[in-house]
Amino acid sequence: MIHMMTGLIQNDLMAYIKRVLTALSVLLNVLLGGSNNQTFSARNWEWRKQKKLNVVILIDFVMGKDHCLECWIYWKVRRKW
Repeated sequence: MIHMMTGLIQNDLMAYIKRVLTALSVLLNVLLGGSNNQTFSARNWEWRKQKKLNVVILIDFVMGKDHCLECWIYWKVRRKW
């Protein structure tokens, strides 16, 4: 029972950390002149599509393969709601 509760607390903590990091990414993007509710990763993918200077390779290296693409897709689908 205690092990199960510890697992739930860890899952909640990881979900919280992910939300905070996402919010910080959106804040960074907005401070740099980007769209609201768009993460810095999604914006970098947009820049890559537009053949602009970007850091997609660096972000994807740290966050995982296709992270920026997935963020961009999520942003494009979600902003239509």
